[in-house]
Amino acid sequence: AMLACGVAVPCVGLGTFQLRGPAVCAAVEAALGAGYRLIDTAAVYRNETDIGSTLQRLRVPRDQVFITSKLAPRDHGYEKATAAIRASLTALAVEQLDLYLIHWPGCQGWKVTDERNSAIRLESWRALEDAQAAGLVRAIGVSNFTVPHLRELLAACRVPPAVNQVELHP
Repeated sequence: AMLACGVAVPCVGLGTFQLRGPAVCAAVEAALGAGYRLIDTAAVYRNETDIGSTLQRLRVPRDQVFITSKLAPRDHGYEKATAAIRASLTALAVEQLDLYLIHWPGCQGWKVTDERNSAIRLESWRALEDAQAAGLVRAIGVSNFTVPHLRELLAACRVPPAVNQVELHP
């Protein structure tokens, strides 16, 4: 599939939620062996380092695997989000992520109705826009955003989100 920003995304990928250590390493290896070319992770999954080391061990050419990661709710805000992007790059042992998402529209420890969430979401989004402009990420997006969250972001952003990833259990 082609995102509006021009980045091609494989249609099928491996989600790594709740996989850590040897389990995530085995899953990534099996998925790549079966032809998967998208690995989806997140800072809160605490498996980025294992995924990065597995990709290095398997010597998968970087342009042959699409890597998505996500900003943890504890890392909202411009400075924290900027640092979190760099931490994910380091953990995954890559120079660029294919897709980076804001994992959750609220800041950890704040109530959903807390009015500060609106401003901090936009600060985080600016960090993603700047990371994309700097070449650290190819595409940026959000996860678990509702229509009001998206409207608010679209009214204030320079770069619209390429993705709103939501969990679905058909």
